[in-house]
Amino acid sequence: MKAYYFANKTCRTCKGLWPKVEGLMDEYNVELEYVDVEEKPEISGQMLVFSVPTLVFVDEDNRELNRFYRNFGMQEVRNFIERYISIMNS
Repeated sequence: MKAYYFANKTCRTCKGLWPKVEGLMDEYNVELEYVDVEEKPEISGQMLVFSVPTLVFVDEDNRELNRFYRNFGMQEVRNFIERYISIMNS
Protein backbone atom coordinates (compact mmCIF):
# COMPACT_ATOMS: atom_id res chain seq x y z
CA MET A 1 0.00 0.00 0.00
CA LYS A 2 1.13 3.53 -0.80
CA ALA A 3 -0.29 6.92 0.14
CA TYR A 4 -0.21 10.21 -1.76
CA TYR A 5 -0.65 13.45 0.19
CA PHE A 6 -1.88 16.26 -2.06
CA ALA A 7 -1.31 19.81 -0.85
CA ASN A 8 -0.05 23.21 -1.89
CA LYS A 9 2.19 25.86 -0.38
CA THR A 10 -0.63 28.25 0.59
CA CYS A 11 -2.82 25.71 2.41
CA ARG A 12 -2.40 26.16 6.17
CA THR A 13 -4.41 23.04 6.95
CA CYS A 14 -2.13 21.06 4.64
CA LYS A 15 0.96 22.32 6.45
CA GLY A 16 -0.46 21.51 9.87
CA LEU A 17 -1.67 18.06 8.88
CA TRP A 18 1.48 16.95 7.05
CA PRO A 19 3.59 16.03 10.13
CA LYS A 20 0.67 14.02 11.55
CA VAL A 21 0.16 12.16 8.27
CA GLU A 22 3.89 11.55 7.94
CA GLY A 23 4.10 10.19 11.50
CA LEU A 24 1.14 7.87 11.02
CA MET A 25 2.53 6.49 7.74
CA ASP A 26 5.89 5.90 9.44
CA GLU A 27 4.14 4.08 12.28
CA TYR A 28 2.53 1.62 9.85
CA ASN A 29 5.38 1.51 7.30
CA VAL A 30 3.19 2.93 4.54
CA GLU A 31 5.11 4.48 1.65
CA LEU A 32 4.14 8.16 1.43
CA GLU A 33 4.58 10.67 -1.38
CA TYR A 34 3.97 14.41 -0.96
CA VAL A 35 2.46 15.93 -4.11
CA ASP A 36 2.29 19.70 -4.53
CA VAL A 37 -0.76 20.16 -6.78
CA GLU A 38 0.68 23.34 -8.30
CA GLU A 39 4.05 21.77 -9.14
CA LYS A 40 2.64 18.42 -10.35
CA PRO A 41 -0.84 19.09 -11.78
CA GLU A 42 -0.61 16.00 -14.01
CA ILE A 43 -0.59 13.66 -11.00
CA SER A 44 -3.48 15.56 -9.40
CA GLY A 45 -5.43 15.29 -12.64
CA GLN A 46 -4.75 11.57 -13.06
CA MET A 47 -5.95 10.91 -9.52
CA LEU A 48 -8.94 13.30 -9.78
CA VAL A 49 -7.85 15.48 -6.87
CA PHE A 50 -9.83 18.73 -6.79
CA SER A 51 -9.24 19.98 -3.25
CA VAL A 52 -6.48 19.98 -0.67
CA PRO A 53 -5.52 18.42 1.58
CA THR A 54 -6.29 15.04 0.05
CA LEU A 55 -4.80 11.72 1.13
CA VAL A 56 -5.18 8.87 -1.37
CA PHE A 57 -4.27 5.24 -0.65
CA VAL A 58 -3.47 2.89 -3.53
CA ASP A 59 -2.56 -0.79 -3.72
CA GLU A 60 0.51 -2.30 -5.39
CA ASP A 61 -1.25 -2.07 -8.78
CA ASN A 62 -1.95 1.65 -8.18
CA ARG A 63 -5.69 1.02 -7.75
CA GLU A 64 -7.34 3.40 -5.33
CA LEU A 65 -8.25 1.87 -1.98
CA ASN A 66 -9.55 4.93 -0.15
CA ARG A 67 -9.29 8.69 -0.01
CA PHE A 68 -9.65 11.35 2.64
CA TYR A 69 -10.07 15.00 1.73
CA ARG A 70 -10.60 18.44 3.22
CA ASN A 71 -11.50 17.86 6.87
CA PHE A 72 -10.36 14.46 8.06
CA GLY A 73 -8.88 13.20 11.27
CA MET A 74 -5.97 10.93 11.93
CA GLN A 75 -8.18 8.47 13.80
CA GLU A 76 -10.28 7.73 10.71
CA VAL A 77 -7.10 7.30 8.67
CA ARG A 78 -5.66 5.01 11.36
CA ASN A 79 -8.90 2.97 11.37
CA PHE A 80 -8.68 2.48 7.60
CA ILE A 81 -5.02 1.39 7.75
CA GLU A 82 -5.71 -1.07 10.55
CA ARG A 83 -8.71 -2.56 8.70
CA TYR A 84 -6.64 -2.91 5.54
CA ILE A 85 -3.78 -4.60 7.40
CA SER A 86 -6.24 -6.91 9.16
CA ILE A 87 -7.82 -7.95 5.85
CA MET A 88 -4.44 -8.48 4.18
CA ASN A 89 -3.22 -10.62 7.10
CA SER A 90 -6.33 -12.83 7.30
